[in-house]
Amino acid sequence: MADRVTKEDLMRYIDGEMPPEQRACLDAELARSTELKRELAIFRAMRTDFQGLSFDPGTYHKSVWDKVNASVTRPIGWVLVVVGVIVWTAYGAYLFTTSPANAWEKLATGAIVIGILTLLASVIWKRYQDWGVDPYKDMHR
Repeated sequence: MADRVTKEDLMRYIDGEMPPEQRACLDAELARSTELKRELAIFRAMRTDFQGLSFDPGTYHKSVWDKVNASVTRPIGWVLVVVGVIVWTAYGAYLFTTSPANAWEKLATGAIVIGILTLLASVIWKRYQDWGVDPYKDMHR
């Protein structure tokens, strides 16, 4: 059975998840095989090592580069986004007004677009207001 004992079996043995009849069979194999004893000792050592680990990141120390990065890249990004939106909106408005489509179609399409943009703006404004009072905004995950 030494060839049939898997690493998962050894893990279940260590964790006490193995049924009694399989545990007795594995005990017999452990008595015969020094290789299994060695692997079991390795897994027990790994278990004790991992139990001592903490996955808590501890305290997050803000770096001076966090502020530099925010003060340099964020405004540049916003400027580029705003300029791009203005250019594409102007181009779209030009195409919209100069197209040969019926005026009613233009009014209906314009109403839909204005409605969607109004809803989007209200959601963004609400998220911005909530972000200002969010108690978890500075939490480090």
